[in-house]
Amino acid sequence: MLSTLIRSPKNRASRSRSVQLVAVAISAFSIVACSSSGGGSNEGGSGGDRGAGGSGAGTGGATGTGGAAGSGGTGGSGGASGFGGTKGSGGALGTGGATGTGGRGGAGGQPGTGGTTGTGGTTGTGGSACANTLKSGDTTGTITSGGMSRTFIVHVPPSSKLTGPLPVVFDFHPLGGTGSSQESASGWGTKCDSAGCIAVFPNSASNGGNGWNVGYCCQGAQQNKVDDVQFTRDMIKWLAANSCVDPKRIYASGCSNGGGMSYMLACNAADVIAAVAPVDFRCITGAEPANASSLTPTNNTACTCTLPRPVSVTAFDEGQDNSIVPYNGGQTAVAADCPPGGSCKAFNFPSASVNFGTWANFDMCTGSPSTDPDNSICQTYMACSANTEVTLCTAPSANHCGSYGLAKIVDTAWGMFQKESLP
Repeated sequence: MLSTLIRSPKNRASRSRSVQLVAVAISAFSIVACSSSGGGSNEGGSGGDRGAGGSGAGTGGATGTGGAAGSGGTGGSGGASGFGGTKGSGGALGTGGATGTGGRGGAGGQPGTGGTTGTGGTTGTGGSACANTLKSGDTTGTITSGGMSRTFIVHVPPSSKLTGPLPVVFDFHPLGGTGSSQESASGWGTKCDSAGCIAVFPNSASNGGNGWNVGYCCQGAQQNKVDDVQFTRDMIKWLAANSCVDPKRIYASGCSNGGGMSYMLACNAADVIAAVAPVDFRCITGAEPANASSLTPTNNTACTCTLPRPVSVTAFDEGQDNSIVPYNGGQTAVAADCPPGGSCKAFNFPSASVNFGTWANFDMCTGSPSTDPDNSICQTYMACSANTEVTLCTAPSANHCGSYGLAKIVDTAWGMFQKESLP
């Protein structure tokens, strides 16, 4: 453009003025260029540059030019001096940011909003705190209780049922029996194989005359004051150490004298026994009343308990038994009351109905009993304290301890047990 202005004959008159204008422009451009390069070469911006920086700050944001030049970016250190940098204009253009130093002058970005705190996962269910060290099937346990060696059979279900802490059913043999004979007769071992529970068949003490001390009965256990309640507590401790059991779901059953042992545990071990299902016996935990023969069958108070809590009871009785444990109350045909230092003699049982009412009173039941829909021979008080229940099942038989199948004893008892656990 400059050569065009000089050569054109038509512009000869103004040529001088144009040259002058160009010279002025060149001079101004040189001044600006010098000022710009001065800022670029002195990272901190020499004093002069700070003045220029001041005007730069005036050209402001036009600083963008400096930023575009890149030297202004280096001048980012000039930014460190607090001018362009504080404005962060170069940063705004993105060029100063490229220099890196100008970045120092640029204000930090706003802190990012923190992510929301993740919801913690639900706590996993803890694994079982116990381990079963017993094999499936029968194992004989031996412990010392009351200074004597005592034994019992422990029946563990198949491995497929060992899925956690298992309930326990103690099944006590009748007078003259053994743990092995009771296992064969009752069916609790088979039931636990299918339901997933541990069945225990205790043996009476060697000086117990094959019987249990249940009050004013029976044989050597009563005469020698054998503490079969403590024996049961000791078996529970052994089970806790050697198998995986649920301490809140431990139950007791048994027939005849063994049924009496179930009542004994309900009265004296309700802290470890959740519920009981006695068969063909009555509660005789207290002393036989002196006039028992005249009190039966209506108000024999042979069962004395101070229960720490209500306890569910399902009792089974032979409706036609008139000799061993008379259904309507009265004297047994067996000389089984054997007090310490005395001879054995027959004694009187309360009736099944009195025994039923005694436990309904213990558990503070109200209303009238109703028929069990699953077993029509059973009548149950359902409205009892602490959601307990009291049941009497009357089998149409005189076969003492022989109606397990007819009366559906194991299935009915297990149905009640499943609803009961310690507080």
